[in-house]
Amino acid sequence: MYPTYVPILRAKAGEFEALKRLKPAYSQKIWPFFEIPQLTENDKKSKALSGSSQMKKDFLTKIADGINNANSSSSIFFDFFDWKADSYIETGEHVLSYMYRALASSGSLVHPVIGFDRWDILDYQNALKGLVVPEGTMYCLRIDSTSIDDAYDVDYFTDTIHEILDSLGLSSAEVMVMFDFGDVTHKSIVSMHADMQHLITAVDEFGFASIMIAGCSFPIIINDAVKEVDSTDLVERKEMHVWKAIYSDMQSPFLFADYGIRNPKGADGVKATHANGKIRYTIENKYFVARGHSKQKGNKGAQMYDLARVIVKSPYYLGAGFSWGDERIEACSREEIKGGPTQWISYDTNHHMSFVVEEVSEFQRSRITPRIVTA
Repeated sequence: MYPTYVPILRAKAGEFEALKRLKPAYSQKIWPFFEIPQLTENDKKSKALSGSSQMKKDFLTKIADGINNANSSSSIFFDFFDWKADSYIETGEHVLSYMYRALASSGSLVHPVIGFDRWDILDYQNALKGLVVPEGTMYCLRIDSTSIDDAYDVDYFTDTIHEILDSLGLSSAEVMVMFDFGDVTHKSIVSMHADMQHLITAVDEFGFASIMIAGCSFPIIINDAVKEVDSTDLVERKEMHVWKAIYSDMQSPFLFADYGIRNPKGADGVKATHANGKIRYTIENKYFVARGHSKQKGNKGAQMYDLARVIVKSPYYLGAGFSWGDERIEACSREEIKGGPTQWISYDTNHHMSFVVEEVSEFQRSRITPRIVTA
């Protein structure tokens, strides 16, 4: 009934390609969670939108088409976390309502997301109340990093949840709750673990259908992952450590979610002139990161050939047959492709999603206690 893994993905070209190229064995085990990006000045100047008289509507239609074309999973989520909660398209419909209808038309089951942080905005409440959802639809109550702090005021926190459920006419059995720590690069595993245990206790009275932990350990700036240019390092995936530490003690379904290989605080539409070449290769509990140098120096974009060879020759490489992303890395190591920033988001994300499904599945199998049959 539940997914093995919930990848939180920006609804952008790199992530779409990564999803399209997933093996069915993996796409069937995930429920992608799409973050709808903001409409930027670059978007407005793009060929698809230039001259549009309904800029927001056309932008959201384009994103919905991208999601529908890329996704082959049975269920999806989406959220307007980066948008103002009182945003409307030009025809007067709330952006949430419009996107829900555009995505539901594809046949996928769309699970509406309720942002705890935005609940006090009347426009947002009305948009959620106005959704017409089919039988069997689950809702996702997203508690973001700021709202996680609110959970230490237990009365306010639980009262707000009761208000949300009552206003939307939902039973707790129809709701999955996501505790989204966001960027955890400056948090410790111990503090995350303590917060998560407190959160689980705080919502225990509700008996939610499932609980999710989400977070991102990969920093915004490559210097914070690998200090030296043209070298490698490992980055701990703290959210995975915490999920594994708590999983066995949970009675209700406890799901894993993360942000793939892109930090949620990273800015969209900003061209970094001196961006370093990099490959983010997900391994058990960690990222193995190969960092190059500024693409304005030395062998410029051709440095990707060397970085791909570093990955392929490492003890972590799983072979071209593991995923499309792995196959692309190996092709680059042979200098058959080079790839730009968007392509490398695709390759790294495709490998990441494939690996995490395997990692979570293997961990869950290892925690199944075999029944002892006695004569």
